[in-house]
Amino acid sequence: MEWTGLVNNDAAAFHLDEDGMQERVKELLGDKSMDMIDLYRKITPSATPSDIFFLIASDYNYGAPTMKIAERRAALGKTPVYLYYFTWETPVQGGLLKSPHNLEIPFAFDNILTVKLTGGGPEAMSLADKVSDTWIAFARTGNPNTPKLPHWPEFTAKDRATMVIDNTSKVVSDPLREQRIAMFSALNLT
Repeated sequence: MEWTGLVNNDAAAFHLDEDGMQERVKELLGDKSMDMIDLYRKITPSATPSDIFFLIASDYNYGAPTMKIAERRAALGKTPVYLYYFTWETPVQGGLLKSPHNLEIPFAFDNILTVKLTGGGPEAMSLADKVSDTWIAFARTGNPNTPKLPHWPEFTAKDRATMVIDNTSKVVSDPLREQRIAMFSALNLT
């Protein structure tokens, strides 16, 4: 839920009722909003109205555009493309922020003890060890594979291999398939 970290001055976004959520999603998607809300509610039935808003806003602003960029770069065939989805959730603020935008950065640079958003606990430290090695490998060789994470295949539009990064990381083919298809359509990303 990347969007949670970008509404610092909007505490109301974390306490939306159904009408408030629908209003905010309509601001993003207009007449496509109710279909999108229904899809996200089906996929995440226990989500609160605020969760639904943040999931949709995150995919609208980051998820769908990033997946389209990966598709296009892979189609060029000039260099390998590796896609990831960082799902580790911060424990700070009682977990309210879930997995905000740029949360992976202190893990990539293994400086989680200096970034309060990580909570600095043992799980964060363990994940930072894995993620930082992966970023170092990618910077050195253009390939993120290390023994600390499962084998990470190149992304292609056909297989859509995505490293889902969390305490237990795994490669998933098209992990947000339904959301991706719906958001590509809503945003006219062809």
